[in-house]
Amino acid sequence: MLCGTVVQADFKHETLHFNLRFGFIKGGEATFVTRDTVINNQSKIYGELHGYTTGLTNALFGVNNYYGSIFDRETFLPETATKNLSEQRYRFENLVEFDQAGKSAYSQRSGLHQIESGIVDIVSLLYNLRFSGKLDELEVNEIFAIPFWDTDKWYMLEMRYMGVEMIKTKSGIFECIRIEPIIKTGKLFYPGNPINIWFTADEKKLPVLMELNFKVGTVKCELRDAV
Repeated sequence: MLCGTVVQADFKHETLHFNLRFGFIKGGEATFVTRDTVINNQSKIYGELHGYTTGLTNALFGVNNYYGSIFDRETFLPETATKNLSEQRYRFENLVEFDQAGKSAYSQRSGLHQIESGIVDIVSLLYNLRFSGKLDELEVNEIFAIPFWDTDKWYMLEMRYMGVEMIKTKSGIFECIRIEPIIKTGKLFYPGNPINIWFTADEKKLPVLMELNFKVGTVKCELRDAV
């Protein structure tokens, strides 16, 4: 458990458990896992994000979403991205292969796409932000951008550094840096409804809290423990 201090876990091996809250109601859980894997005799990192509703929220919305990514150990950029969504009657499955050097991506659903090198998906985005150095030495209100793959299209995802804040959660009080993506388009994020992400202000940059502001209300994703 966190208990007000950051748990020291290996950068390449960790499991983060989150509680999802809709207002004051706990409506689901999410797990973010990274571990070593070997692809074509090369050592890679495999990451997966699994989020699902529970209890009454599950009866109303029935969400069970899975995102997986294999990414490079040095650049933290994805080579493949898997998405498997189950939301009430809606289903979506896809596998995307990225050629970072060749600036292309192949989607099983839509074929070949031209992209920018340095592109990330939702799983590698969190890891890339934490360990690539992008969040180091930023000025308050400074905006930076990263190519982002979002449901068979990509765009430059701009993010603004909002400074350092003290964040209180059920696990304790943490000094955090706040990042606010500037949402303009896409299907994963809703335009005009920004997301706030608070990372611990240390070398681990654990995502202590994520606040997603949808049209139907705010969903808070609060870190419960890290191992």
